[in-house]
Amino acid sequence: MKKFNKALYTILGASLMLVSCSQLETDLYVENLEAPNDLTLASDPIALEATATGLYRGFFLTTNSYYGPALALNVMSDTGSCSWGNAGMRDLSEQPRIPFNNTAGYGNNVTRSYFNGLYTTLSDANTILFALSNGVQFSDNIMIESVARFTQALAIGYNALVFDRVWLSDETGPLNDGVAANYEDDMSQALDMLDLAIAKASSADFTIPADYFSTPMSSSQLVALMNSYGARMSAMNARNATEKQSTDWARVKTYASNGVTSDFSIENDDVNWWDDFLTYAIYPGWSRIDMRVVNMLDPQMPQMWDDPELVKLPEATSPDARLATDFGYLDSQNFRPERGIYHYSNYRYRRYDNYINEWTVPTPEVGLEETRLYLAEAELWLNNVSDAAGIVNAGTRTTRGELDPVSSASDIYEAIHYERMVEFPMLSMGLSFFDMRGRDLLQPGTLLHFPIPGAALESIPEDYYTYGGSIGTPGVDISNGGW
Repeated sequence: MKKFNKALYTILGASLMLVSCSQLETDLYVENLEAPNDLTLASDPIALEATATGLYRGFFLTTNSYYGPALALNVMSDTGSCSWGNAGMRDLSEQPRIPFNNTAGYGNNVTRSYFNGLYTTLSDANTILFALSNGVQFSDNIMIESVARFTQALAIGYNALVFDRVWLSDETGPLNDGVAANYEDDMSQALDMLDLAIAKASSADFTIPADYFSTPMSSSQLVALMNSYGARMSAMNARNATEKQSTDWARVKTYASNGVTSDFSIENDDVNWWDDFLTYAIYPGWSRIDMRVVNMLDPQMPQMWDDPELVKLPEATSPDARLATDFGYLDSQNFRPERGIYHYSNYRYRRYDNYINEWTVPTPEVGLEETRLYLAEAELWLNNVSDAAGIVNAGTRTTRGELDPVSSASDIYEAIHYERMVEFPMLSMGLSFFDMRGRDLLQPGTLLHFPIPGAALESIPEDYYTYGGSIGTPGVDISNGGW
């Protein structure tokens, strides 16, 4: 298994075409049938460079897909609310929470394509890096290596954020003796890979063509983007408040201090680049803003709808200017009451309505304020309270929200959470969920991470398991907290 041409693998999106072998590592390594022939890829710079062009795009479309966990995570965190059965939203927002249906036959593709898609990205990145190690020459080897190592880190890191365990590999083949590692070790590996990518991109001056990231990017801009992703992944991987406290906050601070200086946005063209998560999270008739968030803006509003006779509430009022600019009032309900009136809400998110009206406008994917808040959070955990306050008070809390500044550690802690819920509840897959998870705020019985998809378990083969409701270890696999 140490020769890479025997280790090239992917787990295909539509069906898990896995070979049956005695060792787990060989179970997961098969020829990539959706890309150019692996042997060709390993030596053909033209084919390899074409694959490199699509690495980040594949990652982005996978993480923000309708066929993935993005929409489910949004309602699991009580940030969005939706009673429709699509994308697992109804099942995973049931109250009280119920176990996740992890069978291969479950009708909602919540994790299968996500799992497979990220492994496809990882496989392609590994192939490119293997070719580089064997002397293949590209138009710009440092640029290609930087992008490949970056997406290698993203593929492993984003599986770690979502699943309880992950199979690891790099250009040399399977790691960890082919045994799935837990999410903490997975993220550690991902961040080490990311550091290699940052170092490589920092060693040269290059310009990345637009098709790699939807917009042209300099090497310094790529380094900043990678640092912002590093801050995101390292700060958001904790499954509970105890793990959150023990996060390597010095490392988070380093990443965030070197992150983006303006929003990184996707230049959507509705052909190669689009955002399913944002579409279904804000499109009229689909998901609404959960009343928990409305209550944060206006404490006079209920945290959860509890009157079956009501179909509307009066408009909320708030000292936060974003209630008027970012949130849209609705005077009726379109959710079915028999599925739980706790889904009801009188507000939707309208900040990005220009996207769902035009489809070809930029939408932010990694926010400047998001990165700034990781820095503020790191400063707070490192006991630099005044520095944390300065970051929060110079940000969107005051510039867009027009709210009063904060100074105490407890107020800063709450303000960071508030900003994540109000300023960017729909910025990118899972951000609200990851923040709620690390603060022990998810409703009791909510999954803290997903199990390996049932179709993959069948193919390995491995015994079926799942989490949710009363299944799983409280505080480890399922929430024992609440808001």
